[in-house]
Order: sequence, then structure tokens, then C-alpha cells
Amino acid sequence: MLLELLFQKTQIYLLYSRLFSTSMATVIAFVLALSLFPLYIKFLRRFRMSSEFNSNGNDSEPVMPAGILFLIIVAITTIITVRFNSYVISALIIYIFFGIIGAVDDIAKVVNKRRIAKGEISKQDYQYKADGISAGLRLTLYILISLAVAVAAYYYIPNLNGTINVPFFSIAKKFPYLPFWLFIPFMTMTIAILANGVNFTDGFDTLAAVPSITSLLFVGVISFISSNSTWSNYLLIPHIAGLQELLPLIGAVIGTLLAYLWFNSPPSTIIMGDSGSVGLGGLIGILFVFTKAGFFIPIVCFIFLLEFISVIIQIGYFKMTRKRVFLMAPIHHHFQIMMRNSGKYASEFHIKSKIMWRFHILSIIMLVLGLVLFLKVR
Repeated sequence: MLLELLFQKTQIYLLYSRLFSTSMATVIAFVLALSLFPLYIKFLRRFRMSSEFNSNGNDSEPVMPAGILFLIIVAITTIITVRFNSYVISALIIYIFFGIIGAVDDIAKVVNKRRIAKGEISKQDYQYKADGISAGLRLTLYILISLAVAVAAYYYIPNLNGTINVPFFSIAKKFPYLPFWLFIPFMTMTIAILANGVNFTDGFDTLAAVPSITSLLFVGVISFISSNSTWSNYLLIPHIAGLQELLPLIGAVIGTLLAYLWFNSPPSTIIMGDSGSVGLGGLIGILFVFTKAGFFIPIVCFIFLLEFISVIIQIGYFKMTRKRVFLMAPIHHHFQIMMRNSGKYASEFHIKSKIMWRFHILSIIMLVLGLVLFLKVR
């Protein structure tokens, strides 16, 4: 917004460019986060505002949730770089409201940790009662907020008309159209599932951050190409006017995540927390819908869906049989226990590092595969 005002005053075309504003958003968010995270960590340490136990099982070195600061940094960067339209506003509504839901859980965990210190509850109670919002109520809120935004976006965004891309088909041959009664549930569930998927993935240091960056890179590239009529016609993908305004927002989130990785790299001094992971997942979900790339989520967001499905399978199978499919869910904990039992690794640090790097590599491979399938294999 401020860059747009500067352009109107100076008529310097560089300030109008979406590539320039996206680059600026990424750099500004990265610098802001790099500057604010140490102060934020110091502030939360001073007041013992930790929602997690550290790897030693105590809170002598608390690890603080970063998601609340994510919201502030992205909001500041957005005001500076973004030209607001209905796409940007809808995406921000999802990101902010989902982030607030996650923040309630983070704050409740801090309160419950203090109750442990006072002896009011046991650590075992903490493991099961830490969330401020129950899983059922939280999922209900995800769906209601997603549904409200989906209906409003369907009616007020001209290009959000129920059409969607399908892997291996060009729009010249097959361009499916989902009617209102199918598209709205599809959009609602996409946002809610990815919010849960990113939240489930945020179990080890950096585990959710890299797949989030690759997912955002995918929707960023698609947004840039789809908003250009010449390129979209050449590549046989739908032209979506106005989608380019999402690019600075995407850049702001990526810049924040890169700075977050600076401090979250093992040993972590700050974690994403529910306020970060839930908001991020909801944002990624609505961006995939806006780019008409919802059917590419199983490819590009493979890690998030794998984590989400592992939890659903584990819960469902256990309720039916009182037995478990996985050693522990989400699935990264299954691999952790399996590798621990193998006796091949010197420490938990080595086990977690191996899992994280393999997930990160898989995320990059799936990003490349998704881009190739979306842009060329039709």
C-alpha cells in the first residue's frame, strides 16, 4: 500500500512492479523478523511465557511460540507492499482468524505449565489438557470461518467461479467446473484440512517451515504466471486477473519463515506454535483454492496431507479396534520411535535431524514435480 502511494507520487514504474514489491516484502519481513525475534524471545523468557517443555522434559530453558509475532510482521509488511484487493483481503482474514485460534491454545498452554509448577495439575494432565480450545470446537471454528470466507469470496471475486485445474489435462481439453454446492465444501475443507495438516507437522524443529515455504513458492509461481494473459494462454492454464496482488503477501510470509528458521534451527530457541502453524495452514489452503490448484495439494502439500491422514487413520482405527496402525501419530513420531528402537542412532538429535532432512528433501522434490505437472505436463 505504501509502495503504491509512492508510485502515485513519483511515477517511478519500479515501485509498481509486483516482482519488485514481492522482493521488497520478502526482504522487509526477513529483516524485521531477524531484528524482532531476539527481543521477542528475551521478553517471553523474562516472563516464562513458554508453551512447551524442552527436550530434557523440564522448562529450565523455555521454548516460546513465534506465531503471534508472525502475524505482526506479516501485517506490517503487507501494509507497506501490498495493493489490496478481494484476494488479499480474503487470504488475510483466514490467516488472522486462524492465527488467533492457535494463539488461544498457545496462551492456554503457558497457563497450564504454570499450574504444573504450582502443583495444581500433573505433567500427564498437561499433555491431555493443554489446549485452550477442544479439538472438536477448534475444528468447528475452522470450518465456520472457512465457510463464511468461501461463500463471500465466491460471490465477490469474479474469477472464483468453481473451475479448477486437474493434473495431466489442459484447459483446452478438460477444465472441470464445480457447482456452488460442491465448490464451497471443497474450499472449506481444503482450508480446514491444511490448517490441521501444518499444525500436526509442527512437531520437530523446522519440520513444518520448509514444506510451508515450498507450498508458498508453488502458489507464488502459479499466481505470477496465471495473472499474465500471454503466459497463461501459452501454458494452457486459466488466466486469473488480480491474482498477482497476492505475491507480496506470499513474499512476506516466506521472508518471515526464513528468519524463523534462523532461530528454529536445532537447538531451537523458538517454535512456531499453534498461532503460527494453524494460521499458516489456513493461508496455504485458501491460496491453493485461489490459484485453482486444489487438486495439486496431494502432490505439493504431500507432507501435510501425510501427517493429517496418519492422525485420522490412527484415531479412527483405534476407536474401532482399540489397536494402533502407527507406533505414534502424527507419522513423524512413528518414524522417530521406529528409528529409536533400531538402535542405529547415537541420540534423539540424530534421529530428529534425519527425519527433518528427509521430509525437507521430499518437500522440494514434490514442489518440482508439482510445477512440472501444472505448467508443462498437460
